[in-house]
Amino acid sequence: MLGRRVLLFNPPLVNGVAFTRQGRCQEREEVLGTTKPPYSLALLAALLRQRGVEFRFVDQTAERLSTERLIGQLQREGFSPTLLVFCSSTPTLDADAIEAHKLKLAFGVPLVCFGPQASAAPQASMERAPDVDAMIVGEPEDAVLELVGLESFDHADRVASLTIRKGGTIVAHRSLGAYAGFATMPCPAWDLLPLERYRLPLENTRYLIVETSRGCPYSCDFCVAPVIQGHKFRERDAVALVDEIEDGRKRFGIDHFYLWGDTVTLNAKSFSRFCDELIARKLNVRWFGNGRADNLTSPEFVAKLRQSGCWMLSLGIESESDDVRRDMMKKLEREKIRQAIQNLRTAGIKSFAFFIFGYPGDTPESIERTAAYAREIDPDFANFYPAVPYPGTEMYEKCRRDGMLVSDDWSKMEYSYYLLKGNGLDEAVVMNAIRTATRQFFVRPSWMARHAFDLVRLVRSSGPLVWHAAVRLVQGARAQPASPSMPLPPAVPAAPVHRVEFVRPAPRDDQPPQG
Repeated sequence: MLGRRVLLFNPPLVNGVAFTRQGRCQEREEVLGTTKPPYSLALLAALLRQRGVEFRFVDQTAERLSTERLIGQLQREGFSPTLLVFCSSTPTLDADAIEAHKLKLAFGVPLVCFGPQASAAPQASMERAPDVDAMIVGEPEDAVLELVGLESFDHADRVASLTIRKGGTIVAHRSLGAYAGFATMPCPAWDLLPLERYRLPLENTRYLIVETSRGCPYSCDFCVAPVIQGHKFRERDAVALVDEIEDGRKRFGIDHFYLWGDTVTLNAKSFSRFCDELIARKLNVRWFGNGRADNLTSPEFVAKLRQSGCWMLSLGIESESDDVRRDMMKKLEREKIRQAIQNLRTAGIKSFAFFIFGYPGDTPESIERTAAYAREIDPDFANFYPAVPYPGTEMYEKCRRDGMLVSDDWSKMEYSYYLLKGNGLDEAVVMNAIRTATRQFFVRPSWMARHAFDLVRLVRSSGPLVWHAAVRLVQGARAQPASPSMPLPPAVPAAPVHRVEFVRPAPRDDQPPQG
């Protein structure tokens, strides 16, 4: 059987930099002060455990574990995988594929990848990673379970959501993967990860991800989320969600949770049931997630969020310009933005707003207006990002058609670079505007007075990252691209390496708690 022994792995650091490779999130650690745990791999581990499959699961990024050391560890323990599965992202794919190929050479078995780049541009991804045997297009769970049950990789074309390599030919997928068991899935296998390595900035505490929903009904043309999960909004039951939170609190002593969904508050009626269940159980937990301003215009609904433990919500505002938002297919009204931020502040929930600089149609003047608008609506925190033309998105196609794309270097398709040119904008103009907007937002006396305690907590929780970001902010220092052309640093175990235990087949009735 192809999946007799499966290795699930999150690739190592790239040029000494930690990246998140989870869903649409594909950013450096310094962007938000943390790297998210590889949630999808943790869920796959739980599903393999349910099936009684022998597997190993390791987060090389969190462990600061080189591929050479991982290979040696597996060989010493006598674990010879028959299938390799890893997650990747657009900016890290080239480097990740090189590391994954080392494992393929060591064990001589098929190599399968999933991630936003695999879903958005599978053909191009396979061309960039010639040693990868298959890319999973869409959600990975059912595809991996199907692969595990095959007699050999020769039958991989039976899996409809796979783009596969057959000899020198790339055979396209036939459908987008959608996890059929989403509503009744198990809790992720958090017990196999070094949870102390994933910590929240500001709170400086461990946390777990709890997935509330999949799919996004909106059509923002810069976003890869619908490319991975489709547009149909699917939710998990409120009781199941709170069961998972309660399990995480009891088993791991964790009381902070990241509610994972493109817009967790989208369905106010069903999410209110979740809040009511959380309030009724008196678990005394804190949670945060992604919202939309037009879902947060009811003061009563926002107050209930706060009562259930919400301490922060992220909001994609993107631009001050109604025209630019309209071009993005971002349907969002100015008055609802203002009302949402006011409601959050009144309820005692922190707001974290995100803005995009340099989207097609932007000008130096419109960027300045967006920076001023951020200060005007005054969220608690703000991040200013360059527009990133991820392959496979409509924005990417638009930029190519209009001749705006100056580089197709995937290793620079992340928030440290700007790869477009037009309307008086280029990388120097946009990145300087981001630094200026960030300084102007955070050095306001009113902001510093209101957030003095937050500043102290941020420095204490993420001191080195804060210092690094501050130096780049002031000096404009360039980040190194996630390119494999640079020599990788030797692995330096900053702390004792967390031991990921052999997971042997468990009896069929011995399953982890359902979430």
